[in-house]
Amino acid sequence: MRNINYNITLLDLTYVHEVDWTASITDFDWVYRVTQAGFDYSKGEVIEVATLRVNRKDDLRYVFSSLRKHGIDMVYFMGVNPGYPKYVKVIVKGSIDLSTRFLAQELGLLEVYAYYVNGIEHWGFLALNRESLDQFLKEITNYGKILSNNIRVLKIEDLITANASRLDVFLNSSEYKVLRHAFERGFFNIPRSISMDELSKELGLSKSTIDRYLRSSLNKILRIIVRNEN
Repeated sequence: MRNINYNITLLDLTYVHEVDWTASITDFDWVYRVTQAGFDYSKGEVIEVATLRVNRKDDLRYVFSSLRKHGIDMVYFMGVNPGYPKYVKVIVKGSIDLSTRFLAQELGLLEVYAYYVNGIEHWGFLALNRESLDQFLKEITNYGKILSNNIRVLKIEDLITANASRLDVFLNSSEYKVLRHAFERGFFNIPRSISMDELSKELGLSKSTIDRYLRSSLNKILRIIVRNEN
């Protein structure tokens, strides 16, 4: 089995995605904030639900035109408010080719947020190992320019103890049981007080099952914490 590393790292990234539609619009003010995203692997598509803000009607037309020129389909759009600045709820879909989100997914990164302002993309990602993060940063330079990246390590004990009173509310029973046992037995200590093999014997679960429960529970905890910070 592969070596499992739980050094949790948060990346705050600003990026000009030169081959994407976002980089082609820099001469007026606009904000595009992704609220939900997913993949249709059978069609090789990424789907986004987002809110777009523009200040003028011509700017709205220009954004829609840029999306079409880059092969992105507008599945749905609806104005949220009358007048301008205008907020528009949109659903779009495009190819996973050259997708920052898809590359992150393939490398095991967890997306925390994504929003674009005047041609600059702002991303937040969590990684369970630094190697995947470094590989991601290396590969996206093939398609654009990194303006800044801020990387910081999050302490697992701080994440768990800070939310101990709420863990069993948003984790299922299996996730909670495995995470709590691993934490109390010192799995996240440096150096570790217990190995994955020993956890497997104590819990009566396979190592792959324990790994899955830990990743799932940490995913949920980190999404809540980082979204609250932002």
